[in-house]
Amino acid sequence: MPTEEETRVKDAAELQRVLTRYIDSYDGYHQAAEVVDSPWLKSAFVEIAERRKPVIEHVATLIAAQGEKPDTEGSTEAALHRWWIRARAKMTDEELKAVLAECVRGETVLANAVDGALEHGALDSNHAEILLEISAELKAALETFKTALDH
Repeated sequence: MPTEEETRVKDAAELQRVLTRYIDSYDGYHQAAEVVDSPWLKSAFVEIAERRKPVIEHVATLIAAQGEKPDTEGSTEAALHRWWIRARAKMTDEELKAVLAECVRGETVLANAVDGALEHGALDSNHAEILLEISAELKAALETFKTALDH
C-alpha cells in the first residue's frame, strides 16, 4: 500500500500531466485563432482557449499546494504542433479540414490525459472532481470540432 507521500507525489504528477496538456491546448488555440480566416472558427478557438486559462491557473495552484513546483512551459510536442499551424496559415478548405481534424486529435490526446489521471485512482477527491469538470468541457470542445468537420 502506498504511503501518503507516495500518493501525494503521484497525484501531483498526474495533475502536472494534465496541466502541461492544458497549457499546450491554450497556446495552440490562440495560435490557431491568429491564422484562420473563418470568423466562426477564430471565435471558437479563442473561446476554447479562454475557458482553459482558469483551469491552468487552478491546476497549477493545486500542484503548488502539494509542495511541488508546477511546470508552466508546455511541451516540445505542442511547440512543433503550433509551428505546423503557422506553416499552414493560408489554408484551402481541404487544409482547414485538416486543421479541424488536428484539433480533434489534440483534444483527444488531452481528454486521454485527463481520463488517465481519473482512472489512476490516486487523486484527492477534490482533484478528481475538478478533472471530471475538465473532462466534460473537453467533450464539448470535441463535439464542436466534429460538427464543424461534418459540414
